[in-house]
Amino acid sequence: MTKTQHGIIACVIGATSWGFNGVVSQFLLSHYTVEPSWLASIRMCLAGLFLTLMVWPTKKAEIRLMLHDPISLRQLILFALFGLILSQFSYLSAIKNSNAGTATVLQTLSVVFMSLYLAVRFHKRPTAREIISVFLAFGGVYLAATDGTPSAMVISPLGLTWGLIGAVACVTYPVLSQGLAANWGAAVANGLGMMIGGLFLSVSCQVWTLWPVLDLTGWLAVAFIIIIGTALSFTAFVTGISEIGPMKATLLGTLEPVIASVVSAIALGTTFHTVELIGYACIIATVFIIILQKKPAIS
Repeated sequence: MTKTQHGIIACVIGATSWGFNGVVSQFLLSHYTVEPSWLASIRMCLAGLFLTLMVWPTKKAEIRLMLHDPISLRQLILFALFGLILSQFSYLSAIKNSNAGTATVLQTLSVVFMSLYLAVRFHKRPTAREIISVFLAFGGVYLAATDGTPSAMVISPLGLTWGLIGAVACVTYPVLSQGLAANWGAAVANGLGMMIGGLFLSVSCQVWTLWPVLDLTGWLAVAFIIIIGTALSFTAFVTGISEIGPMKATLLGTLEPVIASVVSAIALGTTFHTVELIGYACIIATVFIIILQKKPAIS
């Protein structure tokens, strides 16, 4: 298996995990009195601790070197604050003020934002395949969200605002994590970044005053969000970013709304219309376009 193929598979695993995570998060936020700040803090702290303990026996030297390297430490803090916290909190807030599907749809606009960022950053135009992928992803998300009728998408101002912030965070997250993952490993970067971000958010929001009352089902949902929806998904996606670059990774991330919709259909009995299915087909097509691209794009 080539490095590119491994990176694609890692990103697909990450996007798939996020798709499941969105549905579970919506269930938790809608059935229990849970604040996004509490959930974001808990998932980051515990997932970060889990990842760090998991890699400590084999990566303790790298962890110590990373924490003693001023440049890497500064990058880690920026990644924690403007990558991890921003993406985690904005996504959960968007779900809280709308639903998992709408939040995921708005988040997928990061494909367009990433393309614009790279074009400006490197003073280069996106490749023809990337342009096609951007239009397919954006068009697919539009069709899936509105069923072809713009007025069909109803969202609160807070839901829209947090969703757009989440889309921006999906650009800052891969950009800030790429160098850290390449130099120190995805698990190390994510583990330390999540602990720093989780502790900062916990203190800032005083999450100990927001502790919810949960039953066994609620705690199982929290456990799934921490282990699968956070530790596994972010590590897999950051691994993919370090191997195929942020643009391809962001495009592959458009699989998330497809997975979320399929899971919703199976678990909640959601039905799909023809236009929606066309939208999902457009999103899936971006994956094949990326896989078939032979020359490396801007990363």
